Order: sequence, then structure tokens, then C-alpha cells
Amino acid sequence: MNILLSSYDFHEPWAHEIMKSLLHPGMKVIVIPFSFENDLVKTKDDYDQHYGIQGKHVPYILRPFHYYGITDITFIDYFRDSHELAKEKVKQADIIFLTGGLPDQYLQRLEEFELIASLKESQAIFIGASAGAMVQLDTYHITPDNDYPKYQYGKGIGLVSGFEIEVHYCHSLAQDEGIQRVIAERHLPTYTIANDGGLLVSGQQRICFGHAKQVY
Repeated sequence: MNILLSSYDFHEPWAHEIMKSLLHPGMKVIVIPFSFENDLVKTKDDYDQHYGIQGKHVPYILRPFHYYGITDITFIDYFRDSHELAKEKVKQADIIFLTGGLPDQYLQRLEEFELIASLKESQAIFIGASAGAMVQLDTYHITPDNDYPKYQYGKGIGLVSGFEIEVHYCHSLAQDEGIQRVIAERHLPTYTIANDGGLLVSGQQRICFGHAKQVY
């Protein structure tokens, strides 16, 4: 089962109906924060500032899980964990959380850790926000923004396939043009996911919740 989001705020009312039936106390969450920008996170100290115990992103990652009573949350540490330890953590997961950031660098680091096969074998629930949603697809498109100035396609993990998504959807002209382009070029159903929206994928079933919808 895969949940594709734009934000970490799935403890908010727009997500309750879907998430409360899936997330329960006692579940084990593994967070894979591999989507950071190379220029910002170069050392262990840099990593700790972002994803360590007092890291600036950590409260926003933990908050929704705590809301549902989940406290067993472990991070895979890019700078300290061995590849084997990372794989073992994935095996232990009931939920695997994929963070937002840069999807192409995310995939590169997952491949570096040889985690792709382990992720595909996992029976955990996958929850991903922004880049963490995009990278779950077999392929994705990127609408031009501050990080990616040109429209482009990227390769994902391939946990789900057969559709496309536009994350952080806010009705911008660039987004609408990007959506029409991917539909014309890839001929795939495409879903818009606003910051207060999500897409649940279970087998062949796709369920939009909050402000998310399929574009026809």
C-alpha cells in the first residue's frame, strides 16, 4: 500500500478518514531521509542539523505519527549506517516514510545503499511526501521550479506505476502546462495533489483524499 502526499501534515482533518484506519500505536516507522541537497548536507554535522535528534526537519516528520499514537520511529542515517544495517531497518518496518526534497538525488542514494530491492520486497505501508511521493513511481515529471529550472522526466523506484502526479498543486500556469504535457507525451492518468491532499494506492485501486483529484 502506498500513500502519496505533498506535505507532512497528514495528521490534519483532511487526512483523518484515510489515515486513522491505517496507522495504529505499536507500528514501527522507518524514515529514509535521503532526499537532501548535496550542497546543504555534506557531513555528519550537516546531517544532524537536518535529521539528527534536534534536526530542524525532525519535529515535522514525527508530529503526524505521534498524533496517531506511533512512537517507534527510527531514521536511516546516511552517514553512519552501513548498507546492511539500512537493509535490516527496512525489513523491520511496518511503515516506511520517504521525505521531501530532491527526487533524483533520492534515487541515487537509495541505489548507492542497494535498497531498491529491499523496498520492493517490503510489505510495509509506504508514505511519501513531495519527492518521497514522486520517487515511488516508476517515472515522474518535474514541473520547473527553483530546484529544477527545466521540465524533465525522472526515474523512480517503481513501487507504483501506470499514472503520474503533480505535487504541491496550486493551479499555477506552469503546473497546468506540465500536467497537459505529461498527459500528451506519456498518455498516463495524472493526479493533482495539493498540500492538503493525498492519493492512496492499493493494488489497482487509487483513492484521492483531501484536495487531490484526477485530471481528465
